[in-house]
Amino acid sequence: MRLLGMKTFRHGVHPPESKDETSGLPIRQFPFAPLLIIPLVQHMGAPSIPVVEEGQEVWRGQRIARPDGFMSVSMHASASGIVRKIALAPSISGRMVPAV
Repeated sequence: MRLLGMKTFRHGVHPPESKDETSGLPIRQFPFAPLLIIPLVQHMGAPSIPVVEEGQEVWRGQRIARPDGFMSVSMHASASGIVRKIALAPSISGRMVPAV
C-alpha cells in the first residue's frame, strides 16, 4: 500500500523481534520473588476483605480475601508461602492500599 508516495502497511509498526539469541532455548519458569505483595484493590471496585491471618501458611490457589461490596472480587494466592503481614502497601498508582 502506498500513501502520498511513501511505503506504508496496515495495522501499525512491526519492528524486528530480535529473538535470534533465545529462539532455540527451552522455555523456563521464572522463580517467584522472595517477597510477594498482593494488593486487595486491583480495580475501581471495593477492596477485598482478607480471610487469612498473619503467620498463616497458604497454598497457591487458596482464597486469601473475599469480596466486599460493589465490583469487589475474591482473591487467591498466586504462590505458596507464609503470610508475613496484612497492611497498607503502595499500589501501581502510588496510592497506599490494603495488601497481603
